[in-house]
This record gives sequence, C-alpha cells and structure tokens, in this order.
Amino acid sequence: MPRKTRWTCVVLLTVFASHAQTSALKTFHDAQYGVTFQYPARWSAGPDVLFYLGSEILELKPGGGAHEPLAKVGFVVGEGDKEYSGTNLNGVQFVYNLIPQSTADACRKRVQDLSADPITQTTIHGVIYNHFSGGDAGLGHQASREIFSSFQNGHCYLFEEAIHTMTMDDAKQLDPARWKSLRRKLDSVIQSVHIARAG
Repeated sequence: MPRKTRWTCVVLLTVFASHAQTSALKTFHDAQYGVTFQYPARWSAGPDVLFYLGSEILELKPGGGAHEPLAKVGFVVGEGDKEYSGTNLNGVQFVYNLIPQSTADACRKRVQDLSADPITQTTIHGVIYNHFSGGDAGLGHQASREIFSSFQNGHCYLFEEAIHTMTMDDAKQLDPARWKSLRRKLDSVIQSVHIARAG
C-alpha cells in the first residue's frame, strides 16, 4: 500500500473513533446559570426519570410537594430490560438544581442538613464542592446517593447522583461489578460539570 494511502486510512480511522466517542454522549447546557455537563446518550432526560424516593436536592413548594429540578437524566429499568431484568436495580439518575441568590454558608448547610456526620469537601477541576455520601430507604425502595454543592456566582449549585434499588423476593442483588460500572458512569457526569464564571 502506498504511504499516502496508509496515512489517509489512519486519519480516517482517528476521525471515526473520535466521532463515535462523542456521539456516545449528550450535552446539557443551562445558558441562564452557565452549567454544562455530559451524560450517556442512551439515558433519558426529563420527568420520565422518576423514582419512588425523590431527589434530596429539590426545593419544597409552600403548599407541599417539590419543585422540578433544572435537569434530571438517567434511566428506569423497564420490562424486558436485557441488562438489568431480574435484578433489584430500579434505575439511576443525575439531578442538577440551583438555589439562586444564596450564600456560601447556606449552600454548605443545604448538604450538611442531609447528614448527622460532618460532610466533606472535594475539588473537581478546581471547583470546591461540599460532599455528602449516603442513602435512604422506604417501603422496599432504597437510594444510594452522592450529593454535591458549590457556591459560585452568588448561587448555590446542587448536583446529585443516585442508584435506586427495590426489594423484591425474586430479584437478584446487583453484582458488585455492575454496581461499580453504574457508579463510574454517574461519577463521569459530575466530573464533566462546568460552571461558567459570571461576568
């Protein structure tokens, strides 16, 4: 094969591989508050990503109930699901919300109120987040959560990762390898978060 043709093939393969990697992800962008993040293209977005145990970072309405978050992505295990059918997995979700015109102390307290133990701080791409790792359960449903808050641009930015499971007599526990795989996918979303500086 002539050298020029060989290099053309290499370049085309590189372009195709790059395109395949990019197309496997979708990008969420909130122009108002400057937040972007990427998530698996196979995941759904919006109100259909719904679980019995709701998100912990939603703000309550005065008359009861909770406001919708600014973004919610993930998936719910459906009937005939080839990968998770027969397991106790109900699905996963990544939630983004914001409390406008907040303070750094209030933003930290929003996460601290979820835990009896002191929360930690973690830095992702130079941004400091308050971090809570825990879970909750009710009526046969369980949620394993990772919650993050960061005070930026005068607002409190909130993010939540959650793996939802259900207790069922005939369901197998999700094996550790697949659990870790789901956690890695959720972690990759928070790792992709970018908050634009105001002004």
